[in-house]
Amino acid sequence: MSEPLESTHHHGRTGQRHGIAVGEGEIRRIFPLFVLLMWVTTGFLVTQGAWTGTNWLLAAVAAAFTLIVFVNFALVFSLGYTASVAALNVLVLVLVGAPPAALLVGGLLVVYALRLGSFVVRRMRHPSYSARAAGLRAAHTSVPLPIKVLLWVQTTTLFTFHAFATWTLASADAAISPVVAVGAGLLVLGIAVEATADTQKQRHKRSGDTGWARTGLWSRSRHPNYLGEILVQLGVLVSALGVADGVWGVLAVVLAPTYIAILMLSATTGGEQAAAQRYGEDPDFAAYVARTGVLLPRLR
Repeated sequence: MSEPLESTHHHGRTGQRHGIAVGEGEIRRIFPLFVLLMWVTTGFLVTQGAWTGTNWLLAAVAAAFTLIVFVNFALVFSLGYTASVAALNVLVLVLVGAPPAALLVGGLLVVYALRLGSFVVRRMRHPSYSARAAGLRAAHTSVPLPIKVLLWVQTTTLFTFHAFATWTLASADAAISPVVAVGAGLLVLGIAVEATADTQKQRHKRSGDTGWARTGLWSRSRHPNYLGEILVQLGVLVSALGVADGVWGVLAVVLAPTYIAILMLSATTGGEQAAAQRYGEDPDFAAYVARTGVLLPRLR
């Protein structure tokens, strides 16, 4: 999905892309609203007996991973997120069950998280990241402890709810229906697009070219990485809709991926603004903008 509050992975203003970000402005304000909806949903699921001991365990595991916010608050949106996605989906498959639909969707999410997490680690270990890392460490010291506690609670909630798609499929002992197949297809496409875009962008950065990426997927879309992440979240959202039970069951499935998809759209806007400020007077950039799509690739 990437360091929060300062910048996006690709020039934008909405926070860390490789993981989850809180963002700026309106997107920052809607995060607590989504979390509040998740808490309300939790309350209704508890009263209906649909929130089990396994859900509490998933929340506890997510809370353990998000403690990294007290080490460096930026890391909760990258390493905390990817570790939580991988661990929580594995736990669901082990503790709740692994019927075909849950195994397919949960397995894809584990692949997604491991790929994204390993990419983040490689990027952080590269010498070119040192200046950014120093800036984030300095920013961490300026964040008040109450804000870090609030981020810990909010991200724990978000990551717990992100596992609800797999949990719902496992609890329903779901087979691979057409709806699940569509969701899984979106997941596969999103993982492939995001991984390809990330690889191409890092190759461009390490080439020494100080301009914008413009080859591969970047020759047709200005933000293919965000497009890939949105497709992943749409896949999570769609996959369990066919078996979600009632309004509260649907909310449990859709809230977390919907927020992340909105966040990626906001990051796209920030990235557009930042690129325009940096390259706006370059006629080659204007030509690039004219022949590419913002998210969806322009084929002609």
